[in-house]
Amino acid sequence: MNRIYTENLECGLKMNCRIKIILMLLTFLVGVKVSQAFDKKLVNLDGTKLSAKVLAVESGCVEQVFVDGKTRLKCVAQPYESVRFRLFAPEGVWNLKPYVNVTVDFENTGANEAFVRILIKDVKTQSESWYRPNLSHNAWIAVEESRSFDALLVRHKYSNPAVKPSYMDLFPKMHGLPHAQMLVWYGVDVTQISELLFELQPKAYAQTVYVDDVRATRRASPVLLEKNPDAFFPFIDQYGQYIHEDWPNKVMSDQDLIRQRKLEDQDLKKYPAPKSYNSFGGWNQGPTFKSTGHFRVKKVNGKWWFIDPVGKLFWSFGCTGIGYQPVRIALPGKAHFYAGLPDLDDPNFGDLYYRDRRKGFEPPDYKGVNAFLGGDYILRKKYGDSYREIFKSRSLRRARSWGLNTCGAWSSVVKEQPDNLKMPYTKELWVSGKQLKPIHKLVDPFEAKFSAWVERAVRGNEFAIDDPYCIGFFCNNEIHWGANPVKVVRDIINCDDSVAARRALGAFFAKRQVEVSNASEADLLAFYSHLLETYYKKCRDAVKKIAPNKLYLGSRLHDGALRKEAFSAAAKYCDVVSVNVYEKDVKAFNVRDERDQPFFTEDVPFLVGEFDFGALDRGKFFSGIGFAADQRNRGECMKYFIESALDNPRCVGAHWFHYYDSPTGSRYFDNENANCGIVSTSDTPYVELIDAFRSMAKRLYSYRNNGSTE
Repeated sequence: MNRIYTENLECGLKMNCRIKIILMLLTFLVGVKVSQAFDKKLVNLDGTKLSAKVLAVESGCVEQVFVDGKTRLKCVAQPYESVRFRLFAPEGVWNLKPYVNVTVDFENTGANEAFVRILIKDVKTQSESWYRPNLSHNAWIAVEESRSFDALLVRHKYSNPAVKPSYMDLFPKMHGLPHAQMLVWYGVDVTQISELLFELQPKAYAQTVYVDDVRATRRASPVLLEKNPDAFFPFIDQYGQYIHEDWPNKVMSDQDLIRQRKLEDQDLKKYPAPKSYNSFGGWNQGPTFKSTGHFRVKKVNGKWWFIDPVGKLFWSFGCTGIGYQPVRIALPGKAHFYAGLPDLDDPNFGDLYYRDRRKGFEPPDYKGVNAFLGGDYILRKKYGDSYREIFKSRSLRRARSWGLNTCGAWSSVVKEQPDNLKMPYTKELWVSGKQLKPIHKLVDPFEAKFSAWVERAVRGNEFAIDDPYCIGFFCNNEIHWGANPVKVVRDIINCDDSVAARRALGAFFAKRQVEVSNASEADLLAFYSHLLETYYKKCRDAVKKIAPNKLYLGSRLHDGALRKEAFSAAAKYCDVVSVNVYEKDVKAFNVRDERDQPFFTEDVPFLVGEFDFGALDRGKFFSGIGFAADQRNRGECMKYFIESALDNPRCVGAHWFHYYDSPTGSRYFDNENANCGIVSTSDTPYVELIDAFRSMAKRLYSYRNNGSTE
């Protein structure tokens, strides 16, 4: 039970609090009994010795032992050694479609924290990588702790039609369905789980961990939805929360909003920004270098750093989307999802309905409107009529209190920050112009006006051009450079001469004295590199022309663009290469195509523009691309990721995505309805995650400077 939730129970009338506690305990006890009856034991550890058909030990010591009245697996690892073993489905496969988690009971009897990795495999899993598209979890067990760990079953919706529930069409444009069914482009076929691979990670000390009661838990599909779909709707309340489940700190009334606001006021006062931060968030106890009045990068003792405007070492620990974000609810086809929304003529909230004509919104089918500002509805109730200005200051106070030192992309607070709350920030540029259609999101860099278009985008952010707190600019976001560079160039060849890139390709091949029709693969790849270098060079030159004191931070490369040519071009022209990394860590980039090796070997700094971990224990149906067992594990995974980034000598920062969860019924323009936020859609901070952020921030600079102490 988290801290704020406990304080909520302790506040107000004692009798009401007692009633709440009794009701919650009764609900919990009933829920436990129902849950236990539904659970499915995957491996029977009791009574009989596991055969080689079920248990295979590959390293370390694993034995069945009888302890405390039951049989468990005892795993013993000597210093710097691992324990690695597999549990196989006794009948060949487990069909776990009805379940949300594979739950494992761990007990750590050692003198230090234990770290266990779990890989969930289906019959088609081709590798044993801990990284996507495979499904793995990281579990930490504290000293003398017994922990039930919920390894989320992420469902690969393209692996087998049987993975999808029959009622999927009732929930359009949603990556996650109630109660907690993630249906995405990675993960496993949950109908054919074949084995579980466990690995107790090597440490400098000996470890002893017990494993017990491996089972499938939590009903994935709501009984009410299966028996009476009409009664299931609406399933989202006025605070943007799932109606059919309860959890700690769920907002039940407007009074809860006010009570949480007051409790958080005390929390923010208690926890100011870390003492190791200077006014820019730089390391005030570290060495001092030349002051330029703006951010720059420098390699110091073998590690790349930002240098802040006053000459202090700076590592960017940030979050995207800090501040007010218009949480737009799309109503066509989904109005029946929501309960308790105000009437159109409501004098206090009716103005939050409107007609949105942007791409992604369907024509109105709900009383002449097609959108509702659900986030504004909650914030106005919580902070009053001046909620946007109040929320701006509060968001900055939160970020500083949580130990963040950077407002990442899409942070609305960065313009006109209050002097006493100013934070460094990065700014995204949306370069608009004629698109090069074979490459999604790319404005054709061979267009004569391309540089002018970039310059226009920079000038559109005039407030940032000479602001010392502005670190630099990104140009666009996650351009899809293509899985197959040769195919990308062939697609450009098939364009007509109205496309500038096609004309540039003809001139490029003519200079090489190559006929387009006879171009070799090497010729095609040469033009692919030329295209990339043209893009990054022109963006860099345009940014420097208008904002010479700002860093060019690249285009926020992503998992779909792990092409060696893209990273080499970015490394050549960017001050800092930006890359969005939705993996467990950044020890190495998850390059899955051998043709891209060796990958990004250039000694240049890079910034992680996005990473996160979500869980499905707070009424959300989709974790986001990064997934965790629960809110505690979100914080553990965040710290592990940040430590790996701090260990990487080229990494100069990492930004969590996102400040807010995405709406439970999904964003209006795509299917995302993730638990990605530090704050829920009801404006409730996730205290377990915040505790982890604060803990990490306290040792951010000492860790970066000295490295892991293990």
